[in-house]
Amino acid sequence: MNKNTWTLIGAVVIAGISSATWAGAINQGDKEALQAYKKMEQARNQGNEPLSKLSSNVTLSDFSIQGAVLPEADKIRKYNDTNMQGLLSSTDEKLSFIMEGDEVKGIVLATDTKPIMAGGEKTGPELFTLYENMKNTLGEDVNITYFSYAGGFIFVATDREGEESLWLDRRASTFLELPSHKQLKSEEVVEKIREGAESVVEEKTNELEMGSKSE
Repeated sequence: MNKNTWTLIGAVVIAGISSATWAGAINQGDKEALQAYKKMEQARNQGNEPLSKLSSNVTLSDFSIQGAVLPEADKIRKYNDTNMQGLLSSTDEKLSFIMEGDEVKGIVLATDTKPIMAGGEKTGPELFTLYENMKNTLGEDVNITYFSYAGGFIFVATDREGEESLWLDRRASTFLELPSHKQLKSEEVVEKIREGAESVVEEKTNELEMGSKSE
């Protein structure tokens, strides 16, 4: 079985996160997403471990990261700044890490009221390592944002001086042809995303032209 299993709840999440915030009592969205994860693990274990035991071992991180999205490709293509935050729009979605003690088991994506996705046995540990690397490099008071790109994740970090840097997971780095898990300048990542948007717009234009010719 794929080790990076996901439980999708309601809809597929298409974008990312904004500054980390401390979570108090677990909200309804997180609660339902975590419960879905536990049931998925119970099914994978074929009933060998009681759900009650699993419930007592697995919790969510005591912080979460709020969501943001990229605009449509045409707007990305026309964006002429080098700052990533100026390109993102916030959402009510957020990310939390699924924890078993000190071990990261995956991630949960949810709003305060609605579960979205739970799972990611490979994604969770990688994103948590990336998150800790940014904190260790830039300081505990760094403002961290993330969004998803081509099935991967990109973190935007703003330090106390207001300097912005970007950090890519392995999947996003593959699509953008940039290094993963390294501090990158905003302008080089924004430019790569803009190039990707240019390709999307060109493909759509070509499809429309081909459709017109075939009529």
